[in-house]
Amino acid sequence: MPQTLYHIDISDKQSAEKLVADTISITGVRWVNVNRTERTVVVTHDDDYDEAAFKAIAKL
Repeated sequence: MPQTLYHIDISDKQSAEKLVADTISITGVRWVNVNRTERTVVVTHDDDYDEAAFKAIAKL
């Protein structure tokens, strides 16, 4: 499955958990992994991934 990497400023656990909860049901998303130390998010997704919806929710 493809993966997409984003750089995002998430410093606390609660915000990271909220991002995962808010984006996991987006079309095509299979897994959302937040690394607070590196300030990155990796989205594992299918080909029908709605990247625009993810970016809107994540405020990218």
